Amino acid sequence: ITREKVVMNPITAEVIENNIGYLQVMSFDEDCSVEFKQKYYELKNKGISSLIIDLRNNGGGLVQEALSIADYIIPKGKKLMITVNKKESEITTVAEEEPTIDIPIIVLVNENSASASEILVGALRENNCAKIVGTKTYGKGVIQEILKLTDGSALKLTTEEYFTPNKNKINRIGIE
Repeated sequence: ITREKVVMNPITAEVIENNIGYLQVMSFDEDCSVEFKQKYYELKNKGISSLIIDLRNNGGGLVQEALSIADYIIPKGKKLMITVNKKESEITTVAEEEPTIDIPIIVLVNENSASASEILVGALRENNCAKIVGTKTYGKGVIQEILKLTDGSALKLTTEEYFTPNKNKINRIGIE
């Protein structure tokens, strides 16, 4: 047995007909955005002219990973997400970098695309950076934190609700 880092949900990448790149993201695990960028450049070097990002059955994961992927595509300064905490304090997250991906994009979604997937989908759609294809998403528009307790157990606590850049509610609604 070789000791090495185990990647639980690797990103699948391939070139399909007509120079279309295909990236399947199963979840937004740690370093997912770095792997996404690497796989995109591998496809770009193979001459792709458009991209399909498959988020079907992606139940979410780390919000920052989804935002980092959005930052590769959405122009600097544009809204990515709005969060509101229980005290009604609102925070707007914006793209921090100039986009590195500038080809036509289609995002595939279904009823199991949730949470961080919906953050990425909402940001791409409302910034006119991708067409969304599929069925309505799950509708998990809340951010949760896991608090480890001294006895080894943990508590999952909902800390914020998030909205799309145009302040559309996702929780219990989904994205069409």
